[in-house]
Amino acid sequence: MFLKSHRDDSYPIHLIAMNILKIIHGYPPLYNAGSEVYSQSICEELSRKHHVTVFTREEDPFRPDFEIRSEQRNECLELFFINMPRSKDGYRHIEVDEQLKKVVLDKKPDVAHIGHLNHLSTGIIDVLHELKIPIVFTLHDFWLMCPRGQFLQRNFGGESHVLCDSQEDSKCAVNCYSSLLSGKDEIAEKEINHWTSWINSKMQETKTLSEKVSMFLAPSQFLMQRFINDFEISQHKIKYLDYGFPLHYLTPTVKQNQREHFTFGYIGTHIPSKGVNLLIEAFKQLKGNFHLLIWGHKDNQSTSVLKKMAEDDVRIKFFGAYVNYNLADDVFSKVDVIVVPSIWSENSPLVIHEAQACHIPVITADHGGMKEYVHDGINGLLFKHRDINSLAEKMKWAAEHPVQMNEFGKRGYINHAEGKVPEIGEHCRELEKIYSSLQTEIQNDLWRITLDTNPEDCNLKCIMCEEHSPYSDFMPRLYKETGVKKRRMPFEWVERIFNESSAIGIKEIIPSTMGEPLLYKEIDHVFHLSQQHGIKINLTTNGTFPKKTVKEWAELIVPNTTDIKISWNGATKETAAAVMKGIDFEQAVRNVKEFVGYRNSYFKETGIYCRVTFQLTFMQNNMHELPEIIRLAAELDLDRVKGHHLWAHFEEIKSLSFRESTDSIRAWNEIVRKVEEAAELYRKPNGEKILLENIILLEESQKAAIPEHYECPFLGKELWISATGKISPCCAPDDLRKTLGDFGNIEMTTLQETMNSDSYQLLLKNYKTHALCKTCNMRKPLRRKYK
Repeated sequence: MFLKSHRDDSYPIHLIAMNILKIIHGYPPLYNAGSEVYSQSICEELSRKHHVTVFTREEDPFRPDFEIRSEQRNECLELFFINMPRSKDGYRHIEVDEQLKKVVLDKKPDVAHIGHLNHLSTGIIDVLHELKIPIVFTLHDFWLMCPRGQFLQRNFGGESHVLCDSQEDSKCAVNCYSSLLSGKDEIAEKEINHWTSWINSKMQETKTLSEKVSMFLAPSQFLMQRFINDFEISQHKIKYLDYGFPLHYLTPTVKQNQREHFTFGYIGTHIPSKGVNLLIEAFKQLKGNFHLLIWGHKDNQSTSVLKKMAEDDVRIKFFGAYVNYNLADDVFSKVDVIVVPSIWSENSPLVIHEAQACHIPVITADHGGMKEYVHDGINGLLFKHRDINSLAEKMKWAAEHPVQMNEFGKRGYINHAEGKVPEIGEHCRELEKIYSSLQTEIQNDLWRITLDTNPEDCNLKCIMCEEHSPYSDFMPRLYKETGVKKRRMPFEWVERIFNESSAIGIKEIIPSTMGEPLLYKEIDHVFHLSQQHGIKINLTTNGTFPKKTVKEWAELIVPNTTDIKISWNGATKETAAAVMKGIDFEQAVRNVKEFVGYRNSYFKETGIYCRVTFQLTFMQNNMHELPEIIRLAAELDLDRVKGHHLWAHFEEIKSLSFRESTDSIRAWNEIVRKVEEAAELYRKPNGEKILLENIILLEESQKAAIPEHYECPFLGKELWISATGKISPCCAPDDLRKTLGDFGNIEMTTLQETMNSDSYQLLLKNYKTHALCKTCNMRKPLRRKYK
């Protein structure tokens, strides 16, 4: 069944366009700091359109380390929790890497988006890189360039939380890890050397792994420049992108409380780096009927100390953890200003944006990303970083100037003319573009070759065939232009291509997809070459199995073939014959039944399995029978039904395209819905569902062009070689693919030379600008998920 979004109010048509893996060291409600809340926001939004898998952690001391459990949050959002209760000072855990690899191999993500690796494993990047998954990494702090993440020194026995401006191995060992020493003077130097070495190893690890990240995202210009200047991230590999926010929970549904006293608010965690102690001390300097309300998740030790600091001032009240979805009503409606007093170099605090979305002014430090989003006297106030007296002065001014503070609040987000913070949908569309751009930077990972061995040999005249259709003048034109009646690839070329393919690791070779490859004179030898070189055949045939018995063909095909795709264009003999002229439909059904029977018995004996597929051309004169084709495929024990929309080569069949009009697109979409039901209803003999491929909804705009985010499934992965030796990048009709450029001839050019050529590399980068590619029926969302 085609998997649709669980939120049908935002997208006119829902496609699972990508399979996204999100990696974050914690996920709400277990963890609710900024990076975790942001991760939840994008995962929920992206899962409305894509399939999202989250790999995260939990801390259960009563369960085994590294144990995995999964949780389905919605039909497109699945979470995998790895148990990590004892990993505070580790950074690479092979057990985590192995569990992540299992998830990746199962879910097959198109892109991985890392939020944080603390408490997980740096080896995750190696796993993703090894499996050739593009990696996006959002930088939430300095963890890649600072062993503890915030450039705050631990300073055991001295002044605590000293702000640090750079990473140096020995300095880090002394200032941040001396609390882990034994305290014995005679071995102190040895222990310091140990931690210096440990830190050096970790920093080398993160620096090396950073080279394997495809794109870094920084939510503040400040953080981006720190990573460029201090960590030497290349400017082309890092991009500024502020956070996005689900504005539905930042829209108050109750009026702002009418108060007799000016009220300051704080929301966030109570850990020392957040500077809540500074806020309490500064507030206590204020004289007057002012209030301070403190919300946030408790850090037991810190929270108890903070409450002790505030117990002699009845104007200060503590509230428990807040629920993000009630933030506007439960928090921002009760305060006049939000204070963000962090003592570390904050990146892009979510609370600043959330307050601005609700038109609440912010007081924060003149440092880091905080001052980037609050401009003094414009949309809030800035105090001198880590200075209690400066903060107290700004708070006093705010309380004495409520009208001006209210105006600051109205100004909102400084980077938008109307003060609007980035909305989560808009933000995720930017993420989609980034994900998609990384997918289009396809690696030269050539794995399959199609050989047009004998395109003009066929025993049928299918109406959509470029060569053999009753409407085609191709073969007379071929003879007139070249003097050749039928093109056939010399077998010595086939042998040479197999030799070269074996040397560069090609996995599959497809004999001709035009014409009937089983009519190629040397087809038996093609299968022998396949066996000799360990390269599997992927076969497309019309189901007639000419010149031999079905059993004889099966004995040749099944042992050496990954997939046999049988052209199938109807569920009744009348419809099939109207499309595939010359087909004996009933005989074709018997052929398939016999072939599958041999396939099943061979698999039982050897464990070698050849997939059998019905391959369709979607047209208005045959696809009304598609649900019944699903039924027939299941009954015959096929594995898959796939197809593509019509290449309308001839005027006579253009009206058969489902992309002809809005009405025909809607008709196709209704067929897709019926196919979903059929795939659920009609099962294979073993109870499994038929796999569906490319049977997806069309957007109404597709009558003119393919959606821009649709990708080419071939570029970087497959090459086509014509019977005359011409090398092409795709399966488009001959006359059309000429427009893509010249990629050489197999007589003079190797496969690898083609892949490395300037013309091919240019096409990889710019194919979406080509007229042919803009309308190509083969382009599709990067991945679709079917149940």
